Amino acid sequence: MKKICIVFVICLFNSTAFSQLYISGVGIRAGKFNTGLSSKFFFVANNNSGMQFDAYYTNIASGGYTLKGFFVKQVPFKIPIIQLPLDFIFGGGCHAGYFPFEPQGYYRRSKKDANYYTKSVVSAGVDATIQIEYQVKKIAPFTIGIDCVPYFEFLNQGPEFIDFGVSVRYVFR
Repeated sequence: MKKICIVFVICLFNSTAFSQLYISGVGIRAGKFNTGLSSKFFFVANNNSGMQFDAYYTNIASGGYTLKGFFVKQVPFKIPIIQLPLDFIFGGGCHAGYFPFEPQGYYRRSKKDANYYTKSVVSAGVDATIQIEYQVKKIAPFTIGIDCVPYFEFLNQGPEFIDFGVSVRYVFR
């Protein structure tokens, strides 16, 4: 089993010729907590590294706004059985959020109890992202992706620590 995992990781990171890479994409993301605009820009098409910037409305607690920025790396691969070309994207970054004051609004957890903030709150933290994208080329140039974004807030911690979402982006080559 250990050998199979090692071979899979080597194949994943050495397979760069399966799908056509794109330069930038702009679209929307719908997530468990964050929904809004999402954009991704790659520095050079052959380099596979770039930046992702997101602007969200968040429904954590009673609502707020979040800006996120990531440095990402794209690794194309194929699912062996069906030969479906996908892109594995991973990276890290940071975020800042604003939560306007409401009596039962933004809060932090302490021993499973909710401690509500008594004023409007600005939060900040670090993020990671893991994404799988599929590029639709025959109908229109866009990507469909799913992602997982774990995060940690070091300024005004909130009640959540992970977000899942689906995104659709129009691709510019």
